Amino acid sequence: MNHNNTKTLTEWVIDKIKSEYKDDIAILAAVKGHAIDGDEHGEVFDYFVPATERGYELSQTFMIDGIGHDLYPRSWERMEKTADLDEMTITLANAEILYAKSDAERERFEALRKKLEVNLHDSVYVYRKALVCLEAAMELYRVLLFEEKNHIARTQGGCIHMYLSQAVAYLNHTFTDSPIYSERQAYDSDEKSRMYHCPGFTAVPEKFFENAGRLLRAKDGKEQAEILHALICATRKFILERKPEPVKEEDGSEVCYQELADWYQELSLTWRRIRYFCRENMPEEAYVDACNLQSELLVIAREFQIEEMNLLDSYSADCLERLAARSIKLEENVRRILEEHGIAVNEYASMEEFLADNHE
Repeated sequence: MNHNNTKTLTEWVIDKIKSEYKDDIAILAAVKGHAIDGDEHGEVFDYFVPATERGYELSQTFMIDGIGHDLYPRSWERMEKTADLDEMTITLANAEILYAKSDAERERFEALRKKLEVNLHDSVYVYRKALVCLEAAMELYRVLLFEEKNHIARTQGGCIHMYLSQAVAYLNHTFTDSPIYSERQAYDSDEKSRMYHCPGFTAVPEKFFENAGRLLRAKDGKEQAEILHALICATRKFILERKPEPVKEEDGSEVCYQELADWYQELSLTWRRIRYFCRENMPEEAYVDACNLQSELLVIAREFQIEEMNLLDSYSADCLERLAARSIKLEENVRRILEEHGIAVNEYASMEEFLADNHE
């Protein structure tokens, strides 16, 4: 496409904004790293941020000389999600402002870019985001195991590896919007390749590149599932090894441990029921409550950054005493954690004591 002596696409859209949408468009942005040789996409606009509802009318898609262009909106709310690592990161991290309605709009955009950088370098924040990605990968893996159509299974496999790649990238304090299959992708820092590459992707799970490369050559769904299982296991281990120290509030106290006490008080009856079912030799009921409590314990370990508590490995339908003993030990662990952080359990020795403390 030849632009000699003609208006460029960027000039065209900026003129259009100034003449027809002066009060309606806050930002027009390009994104470095989207280009493929010859498509000129990376050299022109990518998206705009509307300032009013009318601004959305600027949106359109079209093709010129076989090349597709998409002039699409990203709201300020969506840009906030991008800064929070909940949307496509490259659209903010690699953005170039082509037009700003005002200095205030430009500053708002740059503040979001700064927020993104702060979040990427916050060890606690990226750890939590990595866990979210791991959970998404594991959930999709469960679905994949029942998929019989190979083309759908391969699509799901690509999505799973995308989540795993994002988790690893976050713990390297960087980002990727593409699954990373090779060291070439990981170490290529060419700005033009950022859409499919991830410079700074240096610390990786064991055999990450080896297994990711095998995914590209998997012959069938069964082989792919085996490879993905290995990748998920290695990535999970990689994440848990990088669990940061608990965050502290400005006053120095641990974050949210009162919520742990509230959780314990709410679930205290479950602990008692498990021991009752064990004592009465009721394996079905004991197993149901043990599974429910184990699910809660896994969530608590993640949210409060405490050591994972294993209850169900002690279950045996023929020997419930072990489960009862393990439940006592884990309950003691929870109470000890609360005590160490100065959190008192809201409990009473009798109904009389409760009424005396809660009289009108």
